[in-house]
Amino acid sequence: MQIRQSGSWVRALKQSPCLLWLALAAPAAFAQATCPAAPLWQNASLEQLALWAEPCDENAFFHAHRGAALLAAGQTEAAAVALEKALLINPDLPGAQLDFAQALAQIGLKGSARAILKEVLQRPDIQPELKAQLMPGQSPAAGAITGLDWQWNTLLQSSYGRESNLNSATYTDSLTLYLSNGPVTLALIDNAKPVAGNALKSTAAVQGSMKGMGGQEFSVNLALTNKTGASNVGGNNRTAEGAAKYSLPMLAGDASGAWQLTAGGTKFWLGDQTAYADQGLQLKYALDSLGAACKWAPAIGRIDQNFPQALSLNGIYTYSRIDWACNSSKNQETHMALGGGQDRAQAGTRPGGNRTRRDFMLRHEQIVSMQWLPQLSGQLSASVRYAHSQDQLPYSELLGDLKSSTHRTDVGVGYWVPIVKQWYAGMNLEATSQRSNNTLFNLKNSSVYVGLRWAND
Repeated sequence: MQIRQSGSWVRALKQSPCLLWLALAAPAAFAQATCPAAPLWQNASLEQLALWAEPCDENAFFHAHRGAALLAAGQTEAAAVALEKALLINPDLPGAQLDFAQALAQIGLKGSARAILKEVLQRPDIQPELKAQLMPGQSPAAGAITGLDWQWNTLLQSSYGRESNLNSATYTDSLTLYLSNGPVTLALIDNAKPVAGNALKSTAAVQGSMKGMGGQEFSVNLALTNKTGASNVGGNNRTAEGAAKYSLPMLAGDASGAWQLTAGGTKFWLGDQTAYADQGLQLKYALDSLGAACKWAPAIGRIDQNFPQALSLNGIYTYSRIDWACNSSKNQETHMALGGGQDRAQAGTRPGGNRTRRDFMLRHEQIVSMQWLPQLSGQLSASVRYAHSQDQLPYSELLGDLKSSTHRTDVGVGYWVPIVKQWYAGMNLEATSQRSNNTLFNLKNSSVYVGLRWAND
């Protein structure tokens, strides 16, 4: 079957690619013995479509229509589930593919969205004029998927919760010092111990991207997070982050890739004072092997770390790293990273001197469909981070010949459910465990936050 262009198709496509599949469907293809005829569900409400979802379970066109309707209503996660089901039944629905790509891009799974759009553009049965309408920069939805022209995403989030260690205090009751007359064990005072408390977190983030000639891409992102807790125990802090990235595509046989240069920085305030700041550069080569489920990207970088309140802690971290991004299913993505490097002291008086570091990160995001309670369908995210640092010199003469070796693990789980268009309600759970032979660095914290999120995709 050849996909042909007509004037009505072009007009519909300019309004929304969600309508593309309608021109591919013959009326006889919609009817099934246990499913209403197409004219009935084509004009039905979302509530009625939900009731027909089970009788029409094997009807790809029904699920494609329901997914398009959910997408138009702003129920992005539910739309992605319905559209994926349509494509599982009948993968040869280019309109449903475009709707699915648009839904994934709005959720944040833009890697999967780009892959789907690329598949549609490679179809041999698309007429050249129609293909031109789908090309990035011509179709508004295609531009949103690929980031062509300037595309901006904004996120505002506010949540309230409780932490077991609001002041990030060391998780030990005593400290042993090695003095000239022998070891002495000192008990820590109460205000140096962990304090549980409630806190309010707010986040504002904006991301913009633009592609130029030859597929070059430039993107910027900024984020500001503020935590207001019990100020008398040091629970108030702010973090600002920013980065700019330039990508230059390269071709290599059956694979394509891109050089990516990123410059960024972070600033952390504890109360009203700057406690930490850094700035760095990273060079990455992102390899995209055609047809591969996982894409990998090696990188090298440097980060200059500054501690304004304790200049002796300043250091320069140089590292190498490799990232993997895997899509075992179109409605989920898994990211992994493994790296390590050398943290060199900027001053010879830094406690512990130079240190080696290695780290591992695993993050998974997916759409969860609650068939028995569709209102609770949403996006699940889970992450694990592990880091180990090893000092090359003793940390302090008062602690004896102790070279600090510290292991840190951070685990997080989040679940957010759409409530109305662009608004989400959800919960984040986090836990931190830091263990070291230097008891000053032992730390534990667990937190739970519930809140609201507004996202303009």
